[in-house]
Amino acid sequence: MSSWHLSWDGSASPSRVWRRLGSSASKVPKGARGVVNYGFMARASITKAAQRKRTADSNLQWQKAISHLGRAMVSKLSLDAVFREFAVGIKGYVPCDRIAISRVDRQDKLTGLFLISPFPQDSLDNDPEFSPREENVTQWVVRERKPFIREDTSVARDFETDEHLKRMGFRSYIGLPLVLWDRVVGSLHVASNKTKAYGKRESAFLESVAEWLAIAMENARFSQQTHRLLEEQGVLHQLTSEINVLDLDALLQRLTKEVLNIFKADCALVRLREPNGSFRIRAISGMELAPYHEASLESQVQSSSLIKDCRPLLIRDLKQHNASGPKGAVVETLGFRSYLGVPIVLKGEGIGALVVLSRTVKDFTGRDVFFLQQLAAEAAVAIHHALLFEELKRLNGDLEQANQESSQFLARLAHELKTPLTVITGLLEIINMRATGALTEEQKGSLSKIQDQCQTLLRMLNDLLNLSRIRAGAIPLDISPVIIDEILKSLEPLVAELQRKSGLKVVWDIEPNLPILTTDGAKVETILCNLIVNAFKYTAKGEVRIRIENRPASGSVALVVEDTGRGIAPEELPKIFEGYHQVRSTDTAQGVGLGLTIVKKYLELIKGEIQVRSQPGKGSSFQVILPHTPQA
Repeated sequence: MSSWHLSWDGSASPSRVWRRLGSSASKVPKGARGVVNYGFMARASITKAAQRKRTADSNLQWQKAISHLGRAMVSKLSLDAVFREFAVGIKGYVPCDRIAISRVDRQDKLTGLFLISPFPQDSLDNDPEFSPREENVTQWVVRERKPFIREDTSVARDFETDEHLKRMGFRSYIGLPLVLWDRVVGSLHVASNKTKAYGKRESAFLESVAEWLAIAMENARFSQQTHRLLEEQGVLHQLTSEINVLDLDALLQRLTKEVLNIFKADCALVRLREPNGSFRIRAISGMELAPYHEASLESQVQSSSLIKDCRPLLIRDLKQHNASGPKGAVVETLGFRSYLGVPIVLKGEGIGALVVLSRTVKDFTGRDVFFLQQLAAEAAVAIHHALLFEELKRLNGDLEQANQESSQFLARLAHELKTPLTVITGLLEIINMRATGALTEEQKGSLSKIQDQCQTLLRMLNDLLNLSRIRAGAIPLDISPVIIDEILKSLEPLVAELQRKSGLKVVWDIEPNLPILTTDGAKVETILCNLIVNAFKYTAKGEVRIRIENRPASGSVALVVEDTGRGIAPEELPKIFEGYHQVRSTDTAQGVGLGLTIVKKYLELIKGEIQVRSQPGKGSSFQVILPHTPQA
């Protein structure tokens, strides 16, 4: 067998290695015991001295090169940069037509491979070091912790590596373990297209460089892990801070972009369950999908199993995966090789999946799975909030539709009832004018009661019509100069009639010389009318006071209606402006409870406000503040 092994001391330093290189002592030549040829001895001594000097100079040059290369590699913060620095640094010192550097975990399992080769077909996909069917050189070197040199790949074929390299045109190679603190962290393989390219001297050089390479790899790995950890914490913090974002699609799209960036993958997507039980891709980053590709990906990236089982699914190589999982046309068409998916779980039930796909074979770690699960857990909370918001929007829409239909029905009903009621009121007026003959006193009293009830019913219907118009946004504003005294004069007949029927005292407290307001006079009149009617409705004895005063300092006028009635309980005050609400425990209550609702809506339209003070058993005070001129 044309191969040989070197003893390996994993703790050997570059200086000790080079002491071994330069310590080959010259044997003392055996001189004859007779005459000594001093000339010959002098020439031999000079030749050996020159040879030793050249060897020492060469050794010093190599030591400087190793030191320089080592410092250059240690200064790099990424594994790719470390490997490329190594590839450039060893050229000129050892033959290197092909370089492969592997990383192994604490269980000596291969976790990554870096390859520089002049042949495109010499790829990671078909490298026996990465997907071995039999034992390869990497496994032997890592297990034995010793260098291995193959002088001629065409002669010996103990490993898969031999056949593969021979097929690529490489005739010899050397493999060394990368050891740090007595732990193997990887392996180094250098190949040449010439036979017997590697001997003791090349092995010693590469052993020294390998020590630096192991340190540089761990430094870069630690730097990358730290950077990755900071990125993960940043994404988690950002996702947590945006957990109340109610735009679900925007949130999921941002999530897939962050996952794509952190995992350095080719595609990240989120699938969610639809109301009908099917699953749909709600967000995807890293690629644009044609409709037929989306259907293919949807049908073949079968995350249904991991959602059902609520367990992560990791497939290192989809081409070699024969069990259930994502495979088939989607792999061939879109070219994905590695798959990592975790379920999105809400209240113990899987509602979707967060999936990462790579077009190259990617070794996802337990840390990757854990972090993706963290993102899925945060996403589940955000999705829950967004789904609740969507449901609330739907319910609000249904409620709005119901309110609109209710308003339309009430408006039509009020209009239909108002027409015959107007006819009845007109006939009563004709009878009251004795057009049909004289009336007895008893008939007059009954007729008066009927007319009063008709007026009450007419006001209720007007309230329903007004409220339906307000809800429909069909109440126009007629802003013009308004004289308060004219509004009060138009209300005097109503107040006099209410006073006659109730026997209450009415006090008019009107400040003289009130300013002219710029507002909607009809709505101001309705507001005052409703407040006055309410005051009489809920007051059995005492008085009703109507007070109006100017407040020039605030540029407003106060319209106050006070009564000495039953008052309103504190718990009722927040409800009095709600539609169809009436104060409880009032046997005199009439109407449908829309008077104060209309007051509130009209004040919102004309930029006014209302304040209420009430004490049960002592009465209530309603104060309306109207600006001289409404602000835009």
